[in-house]
Amino acid sequence: MSDQEKTQGLSRRDFIKSSTVSAAGAAAVMASGNYAYAAATDKIRVGLIGCGGRGTGAAGDVANAAPGVEIVAMGDVFPGRVNGSRNELKKLGDKFKVTDATAYSGLDAYKRVIDTNGVNYIILATPPGFRPLHLDYAIKAGKHVFMEKPVAVDPTGVRSALASSDLANQKKLGIVAGTQRRHQNSYRETMQRIKDGAIGDVTGGQVYWNQGGLWSHQKQANESDTEWQIRNWLYFTWLSGDHIVEQHVHNIDVANWAMKGHPIRATGVGGRQTRTSPEYGHIYDHFAVELEYPNGARILSMCRQ
Repeated sequence: MSDQEKTQGLSRRDFIKSSTVSAAGAAAVMASGNYAYAAATDKIRVGLIGCGGRGTGAAGDVANAAPGVEIVAMGDVFPGRVNGSRNELKKLGDKFKVTDATAYSGLDAYKRVIDTNGVNYIILATPPGFRPLHLDYAIKAGKHVFMEKPVAVDPTGVRSALASSDLANQKKLGIVAGTQRRHQNSYRETMQRIKDGAIGDVTGGQVYWNQGGLWSHQKQANESDTEWQIRNWLYFTWLSGDHIVEQHVHNIDVANWAMKGHPIRATGVGGRQTRTSPEYGHIYDHFAVELEYPNGARILSMCRQ
């Protein structure tokens, strides 16, 4: 992300005035400490929940984005993840203030991070199946939140996230989710031109995310099924929602953005042709879905790993 993009955020105090940031925000929030506000102090004290590569990178980005940002607590289910992330983030110097007392592991680590004294900004970067639960706890505790996309993996989780958004609005807390296209200048400029009528009415379109495979984690002899699935979370719908939700959500969001709303019908196909061995869990490796919008426009959505 360029320095120019990093400085396009709101000021700390303007942020709180703007009440709740929409969950259609983007990962660009990680690049601007200006998106958080701490009552009675200009310090942004960050708690990281989920210490894998995405969470570690996000914590580094937010710490380097502005003065007055400190990483003060971190947690993950797995102690090894916490230790690895902690060693990596020590390069932040004085901005990294996690101690043995504020580095947590276990299934309740998220509560302990959120409850750490002085934390006012939470990064949620665990597998998305846990996200609604963590968001609910963070908002009830009065914290601003950046959460990676997707915000949930099933209807129950979505309803919970919507309820948390309503509560955040009442409490004047910010929530931003990682659909980063919304903060990418080229997309924003294009969407503004569409909104201004540069191409007339949108009557159809296509959105694609077709790529090769991603990482997988082989089950180890000493791992329970639950531990293995959490470590191998991409490949289980209760944790990822499948790659159409976990990854292709970015481009589905672009379609909805262009159409200024959501589809009223969806007709699709999908399956497993290539990733059929046990380490790939039970998700599909390809989808093709036709989305129909209220004005009759149809958009073909296709994704493959």
